[in-house]
Amino acid sequence: MTFKRVGLSSWSSGQRSTFDFSKIINWLCERDIDVILDETFSNVSSSFTTVPREEIGKKTDLLIVFGGDGSILRAVHELSNQEPLILGVNTGHLGFLADIPISELLPALERILLKDEYVIESRMRLSASIIKNSKEEKIHDALNDLVLTAGPIAHMIETQISVNGNQMGNFRSDGLIIATPTGSTAYSLSAGGPLVIPDMNVILINHICPHTLSNRPIVVSAESIIEIKLSKDDESNENAMVSLDGFQAIELESESKIRIIKSPHGIKMVRPKGANFFNTLRDKLNWETHPRKNSQR
Repeated sequence: MTFKRVGLSSWSSGQRSTFDFSKIINWLCERDIDVILDETFSNVSSSFTTVPREEIGKKTDLLIVFGGDGSILRAVHELSNQEPLILGVNTGHLGFLADIPISELLPALERILLKDEYVIESRMRLSASIIKNSKEEKIHDALNDLVLTAGPIAHMIETQISVNGNQMGNFRSDGLIIATPTGSTAYSLSAGGPLVIPDMNVILINHICPHTLSNRPIVVSAESIIEIKLSKDDESNENAMVSLDGFQAIELESESKIRIIKSPHGIKMVRPKGANFFNTLRDKLNWETHPRKNSQR
């Protein structure tokens, strides 16, 4: 696939960055590639007409997002069910999605745009809905995770979880994370969840600080239907909230039920050929470091 229309999105990170974005824009234009900028570039280049960020996915073959993983999550959230090819460029710190350092961007673009040396990775998303009094309300899809918590004040909540109609049990914890393989390196990892290769077709169920230590993370098929019900007898559930990828916090009413399935709308990430998940883990988690060579004696 040849990319002829490339979109750039800075998602506020670009506005704060000291990097000279005109260098990238000129590099693309010199190679007869149409450049489309979203509105976050309005103070970076006055030579181009900018488009609203929720529309840029419709106008590009490839969308380059500058920032970190949070920037890509925001981009995917704004683009909704559009499925543009996304290239993540890291201008921040730790990044599993935005894994190309901005200092290495031009060599990476040469490989991707001029030499067709790239791979396309499909990433699944979660589709969630809230069911109350037999009425089902669809909420936004999530690339990383759906997180259920007690609300503004930290305390435990009680949930009933079922998978494909099979009761898992009743659980008390500080919250619950339902994550995709992409989200396995995010909040779920901090909560003791497993690392999962991004192309696996699975969903993670992970409790946050469970009351019973025997409550462990569990991995189920992505074709599963997961339902979470708040216990009606527990007053601590009254202010429970659910959020998707850290956005759109929704307060749940008593006896609400959340249904989670695999979304039909995934995303596709472009990465330089030869890149793989284990390289990223070694780099980001310092697995390349030899413990004995770096120990104090």
